[in-house]
Amino acid sequence: MTVKVSTRFAAVLIALGSLISIGAAAQSQLTYTTSWIGNTFGFGDGKWMQQDIQAINVAPDGTVFTNSPWDESGSEIAAYKNGDKIAVAGATHGWGAAGGDAIASNHTYVYAAMSIGNQNNRLVGADYPPAGTTWFGITRRLLSNIAVGAPFDSGIGNSANTTKNSFLRVNAIATGTDAGLRGLAATDAELYASDTYGNQIIVFDANTMRRLRSWSVAAPGRIAIDTDSSVWVMSGVGTASISVLHYSSTGAPLPGTVALPTGAVPADIAISPAGQILIADNGARQQVLVYAKTASGATQQTGVLGTLYGIFHDPKGTPGAWRFNGVTGVGFDQAGNFFVAQNGEGPRPLASATVGQGAVLESYKYPTRSLNWQLQGLTFVDAAAFDPASPNSVYTGSKRFTMDYAQPPGHEWKYAGFTLDRFDFPDDPAFHQPRGVRGEPMVRRINGQPYLFTLDPGAHYLNVYRFDAAHDEVAIPSGLLAQNPLPGSWPAGQPTYGEWMWRDTDGDGHVDASEITGNPSTGSTVGNGFWWVDAPGNVWLATPASGIREMPLQGFDSVGNPVYTYASSKMFPMPAPFSRIARIVYIAGTDTMYVSGYTSSLPWDATHWKEAGRILVRYDNWSSGTPTPVYTIELPWNASSNPQVTPVGVAVADDYVFVAELYTPKVDVYDARSGQMVGYMTPGAAVGNTTGWVDVYLGISAVRRDNGEYVVLLEDDARAKILMYRWTP
Repeated sequence: MTVKVSTRFAAVLIALGSLISIGAAAQSQLTYTTSWIGNTFGFGDGKWMQQDIQAINVAPDGTVFTNSPWDESGSEIAAYKNGDKIAVAGATHGWGAAGGDAIASNHTYVYAAMSIGNQNNRLVGADYPPAGTTWFGITRRLLSNIAVGAPFDSGIGNSANTTKNSFLRVNAIATGTDAGLRGLAATDAELYASDTYGNQIIVFDANTMRRLRSWSVAAPGRIAIDTDSSVWVMSGVGTASISVLHYSSTGAPLPGTVALPTGAVPADIAISPAGQILIADNGARQQVLVYAKTASGATQQTGVLGTLYGIFHDPKGTPGAWRFNGVTGVGFDQAGNFFVAQNGEGPRPLASATVGQGAVLESYKYPTRSLNWQLQGLTFVDAAAFDPASPNSVYTGSKRFTMDYAQPPGHEWKYAGFTLDRFDFPDDPAFHQPRGVRGEPMVRRINGQPYLFTLDPGAHYLNVYRFDAAHDEVAIPSGLLAQNPLPGSWPAGQPTYGEWMWRDTDGDGHVDASEITGNPSTGSTVGNGFWWVDAPGNVWLATPASGIREMPLQGFDSVGNPVYTYASSKMFPMPAPFSRIARIVYIAGTDTMYVSGYTSSLPWDATHWKEAGRILVRYDNWSSGTPTPVYTIELPWNASSNPQVTPVGVAVADDYVFVAELYTPKVDVYDARSGQMVGYMTPGAAVGNTTGWVDVYLGISAVRRDNGEYVVLLEDDARAKILMYRWTP
């Protein structure tokens, strides 16, 4: 490898000590509008659509109860009706508690799978399991108020809240093993539970919660009680072969085992008002299979619900009615309305911490199939960026939204595209990186064509995607630049140490060992650097302690992938006064570099590993031979306050610099020409005057519209949305 060290930089750097440091003391709140993208509710009314749904249960009156192991703001178990959110269960979030993967109800109670841990043995007492152990079981709540527990004689847990003694412990297992229940079904008399870990169906008295009987089923999952009181059970959860079995209420095998089509991956079971058996297929078909029972007791497939291939039917990646994407639950109410939950992924694998790719809950009339209502909670640990071709098109890591800024707050956006295709491109590097969720986008137009670049939450990996007409909204994996090897065995051919890159030279979107190139010169691991892609498509890497590297775009290969090489890299040494770099923004059109980080007098410490630094410096003529530092901004910083005040993200749009604070819901705005503080923005009433942390490295972006309005987008780590500010200077 040949690394070109810029002698221009080494020779000429104007001393920053002669410049005026611009502090953040005098601040005023700007006049702006607060809005949001990606969630049906903004939280101004106290509501938000949860970020994941792993299971649903539909009550006769059309109330839909949901469950998932994790929602950032505690809505693991919730209730929805007529397109509105009507309740949050609570007591399933924090202090060792988590939600689960199954839920059921009868006319009196709601039963939900959950777990109770001890937070790495920090929680002790009767409410918590002993050291090294996690409890998995069922929380029972009142149907009339799911925030209130329905205690019973053998119930335990939560002695300090309204769900005291309403938890039934089914499994006490070594922490780290997933022994959660994957199926629940209830009548007014009995509760059926799938003990997936124990390979059995357990039947409890629905009122006393005492164990009545059990029978063996290999890795059971979802359960549905038929109109004749027989039971349909998924078997083989966590394996490559899931089947649907039929039992009497006492566990005797019955005829009618469902013959599934090749490639089907059962995700849930429901019984229609007419007695049909519906099976959600989370395989490539993305449909709901409809079966009828014959006179002999056998089953016969009679139809399907949903578009073949779901959201990936042409035009690929385009959402719409009956275009399913990762079905996790189905059900009916007594009026015959059909309900379906999706999370862009399907039921989570055993021992997985995934929270899906965004939740969608829909209701349809059945069998006429018209849409009743839809709720969306589409983003989590995901930032947003504008398409340079138009501020009316916004990308997150795996979504695209179209914007109509004439609409009122919270209604400007429309879900237009799902860009992540797990069926055509299972080798998408995003699936193999931390969290398995594609986030933190940068969109660039190169020769008029769109390219998507995304970061993992820690900015260790830069993913590259191209688009073509055949794949519509779907982004095709094109390349990957890695600061270090990915943990585990994927991909085959990556080096055991050091930097490496992949380019999809054969255009199939899969990572082949022959397509991987290591850094031949240093063989080093950069570590906690920060990637930036400029408007012409050149890739910049801010290393923490070794300066800034540019990898100029070398053109495109025969299939349209951007080409980068280590040999063509240019290295710019650490600019004074920095001792560590945290973020960069390079504006190629003006040859302006914005750098934020730390100095010897304002040093970095490991407890603030994700922050953007203590100062920000603008350099003009960055690559001309005489880079000129123009001003230094002292970024907001108070590590001793509660909450702490530290910056986490930097965005530049035309005449302004926008700095997102991490723990405090605030964006500080500076004049990009002078560095002077202009004012700040905090969340308004439309979003409940609050937002979650901006919890990723590239969590803020901004654009200036033709009418002079600036639109600023931020990750909202709390309530499954993108926070949006609209400000006209």
